[in-house]
Amino acid sequence: MIAVVYVFSFFLAALSLQLLATGALTAASGDLANAPAFLIAAALWLFLAGAMNLALRGRERRLKARERFLLALLLFTVLPLFACLPVFILVPQAGFSNTYFEAVSAFTTTGWTALPNAELLPKGVVVWRALLQWMGGATFLLVVIFVLAPSRVGGLPDSQGSLIDYTGQVERQRFGQALARVLPLYAAITSLCFILLALTGLAPLDAFALATAAISTSGFTAHSAPIGDYLSDAGVWIVTLFSAVSATSFLWLRRALRGDRAALGHRESYYLLGMVMVFGLLTTDMLVQSGGGGAFAALRDGFSIAASIITTSGLEARTGGHATLPYGMLLTLLFIGGASFSTAGGLKLFRVGAMAVQSGREMVRLVYPHAIRSARFGSQPYNIQLMKAVWSLMFALLVLALAVSAALGFAEIPVDQAVLGGFGAVSNISIGLFGEGNTLVRFQELPEVTKLTLCLGMALGRVEVIAAVAVLYLPFWRG
Repeated sequence: MIAVVYVFSFFLAALSLQLLATGALTAASGDLANAPAFLIAAALWLFLAGAMNLALRGRERRLKARERFLLALLLFTVLPLFACLPVFILVPQAGFSNTYFEAVSAFTTTGWTALPNAELLPKGVVVWRALLQWMGGATFLLVVIFVLAPSRVGGLPDSQGSLIDYTGQVERQRFGQALARVLPLYAAITSLCFILLALTGLAPLDAFALATAAISTSGFTAHSAPIGDYLSDAGVWIVTLFSAVSATSFLWLRRALRGDRAALGHRESYYLLGMVMVFGLLTTDMLVQSGGGGAFAALRDGFSIAASIITTSGLEARTGGHATLPYGMLLTLLFIGGASFSTAGGLKLFRVGAMAVQSGREMVRLVYPHAIRSARFGSQPYNIQLMKAVWSLMFALLVLALAVSAALGFAEIPVDQAVLGGFGAVSNISIGLFGEGNTLVRFQELPEVTKLTLCLGMALGRVEVIAAVAVLYLPFWRG
């Protein structure tokens, strides 16, 4: 437990630096009245992180698997407690539960909001949400590489994650060296997206919020309206493109940019981009058939809607765009999500591909019971143990989604929308939910127990449930 707290202190320090940056940007924008809330919180948490670090220095060691799972769970449930303090100060009418919900939603890169419309919030809060969702995306990449992949959680392939695995080093060194490889590319892609959006004439704050949302596949922007209402056509295409790229494997992208020929064998990312193309054209056809504007506008909106669902960013170009797809197709796509080793949520395309390959293999065995066929999805081989892990994770995610759906049903939300919200929570996508009278659900008005259940669903979906189950499984802690 000491080692877990020691590593957690580094993430708390990183959060403190994000709060410090938010305070500085708020002050620079001329909003001197709201800047102290972020600066005081930054100083307070930085002091606490330093005290924890100094008190435990020298007692660090390699984390065991169960301790890594606990660390992952703490990051997405406890760290938002520290993050929500300045917003609780600046928006006191929201209350603690709503500000905590907002922090969890941002850090898990979901994008649901329990605060007033973005246009009514202080600019500092908008910047805070943008930075928090960006940090949440980077944190999830580290969790995948150091917690989920090495332990093969849910059958996750470790062939890519092992590229950044420094055997024999303590956790502080391993995290530091991984950050040196992961963070520069993550920041560079964000900066490129910001520059391109700014060149379309977008205001700096709008471009910054959209860039962090697209790269982290989250849904928080500087406006409450869909992106098509205030972005040019070029801006919508930029957001769509960067969301799709961010939903591919981050390690595959790093290899591809370095010209590594091994990247050609990673088909999962190619399949994901192909899915965006296919469903983008399909959605475009549906919009044209329904009279959804001209051909070019329908093409723009169709690809934006498809990318927002598949990448779990939720950044749609028009209000109610997700409802364009049939209900069953919508549920399936957002449950599948993006590629492994990406900031996207969902079950992940690799696991769906593995289940499809296994199902086809079993069908062939009905005709040729003694045939021997290789079992692989793209370049990734799998065995029966991996498939057990994949099916176990799928079952766990379905149970979690239905539990969250029940909590939304408790809030008297229609069954179809409650199920959509349950799947959206575990897949970390800000899907729009509609209540009685076809009015948009306001999360700040939900019962406290429903909001806390949604927070738990978003956090468990981010650590892929199984890791949290391992934390609660006492025999696992006994060795």
